[in-house]
Amino acid sequence: MGRKTAEEVTKDPIPDDVVVDGKMAEDEVTKDPIPDDVVLDGKVAAEELKKDPIPEDVVMSILLKLPIKSILRFRCVSKSCNSLITSPYFIKKHFAKAKQLILRVGKPVASVSLHLDNDSLDRCLQLDFCQPNAFKVNGSCNGVVCLSGIHPKLDPSGSVILWNPSIRKTLHLPPPRSYARIATTLLGIGYDPRTDGYKVARVVRLDSSAERPFVFQSYSLNSGSWNENVDLFSRSLENEEALRDITLYRHDNQAIVNGAIHWLLYRKGKINIERYIKNALPLPGHNKVFALSFNLSNESFGEIMLPECFDDRRKAATDRSFSVFKDSLSVNVINCGLSSGRCLCEIWVMNQYDVRESWAIKYQIEMLDIARPVVHRSNGEILIAGYSWSRLVSFDPQKPRIRDTGLELSIDGYADYFVESLALLDKSN
Repeated sequence: MGRKTAEEVTKDPIPDDVVVDGKMAEDEVTKDPIPDDVVLDGKVAAEELKKDPIPEDVVMSILLKLPIKSILRFRCVSKSCNSLITSPYFIKKHFAKAKQLILRVGKPVASVSLHLDNDSLDRCLQLDFCQPNAFKVNGSCNGVVCLSGIHPKLDPSGSVILWNPSIRKTLHLPPPRSYARIATTLLGIGYDPRTDGYKVARVVRLDSSAERPFVFQSYSLNSGSWNENVDLFSRSLENEEALRDITLYRHDNQAIVNGAIHWLLYRKGKINIERYIKNALPLPGHNKVFALSFNLSNESFGEIMLPECFDDRRKAATDRSFSVFKDSLSVNVINCGLSSGRCLCEIWVMNQYDVRESWAIKYQIEMLDIARPVVHRSNGEILIAGYSWSRLVSFDPQKPRIRDTGLELSIDGYADYFVESLALLDKSN
């Protein structure tokens, strides 16, 4: 077989339909046949490569058209193939061409499945956990899922595991500094484009007897180590006394927007007594919900204020959660106090980042029971998890209509967009 140069391949690139699932299209092969022992189920004979080595850029262009399963087979061909596939450059190039899937994790965490984002949500991968219900999902980013122990009191060492289900690779992070009086923790994962690496952010909430209420810890996958700052979180959010009234709202819900991880928190706010008397409202302790942001590049915290009407006790919600709507921060608000006996789900979108006045209601969905939107799909539909029916339904706001996907997911389960990637392939425990 004649050897092609990189210039010739650039002039006559291999079409996307030539390589499908690791096999060459039959009509194209007849034009420029490749011996059967060279390409077979995604494997290339090392002997043929030694006789007539193919330029690395040509090999790369072919590999980038293959599914992950076939790419992983090529690692066994030769040391040079393995070095190419596990190189940060190839992993990044592959990610740029990766397809979006939908990740679904049940509760308790016993199995995980990946689905195509098509009408039938076809399942393309399912994996079972060897220790069901031992971990919880804290979020995912660029093909990597962040897992941790169920509760800090049951797992005082703060175990954190990064997992790429596409390549079935796990990375156990070294334990961060532990504390004896941990009340709860906030954990998230994100990708820092400035350093071209993943970061794990951990906010530790100590109990009321601790001198400082919060400790911040961050792990960089590039450096392979934890950093700790006992003052960073406290300096970011008002005075230290006010910090003692802050509670972590949702431990398993994060949204990555504008280069930052976002979580929901709430603090006890001051009550405007005159307004409450004027409107004949009760005077219970008032909880003010807000968004905590963590910038992945400069490692700084900030507050993102939610719609002003959320501060009104008459707008008290049954549940709130984050999602991402077309790269914008979105908050799902569930109210179940309707006179009709139904639940109203409002989806608010922040049209201009960090501008409180830009919040606007995008959709209102009336449901028979408590439900939580989990994924805004590429076709405009919204995947919703229900409380009593424990099913995943897809809502089409244009019709409007709701249809059952046939997939199980409880309201406290996890679902999100997921990108197939080779992340963690170049890392070792």
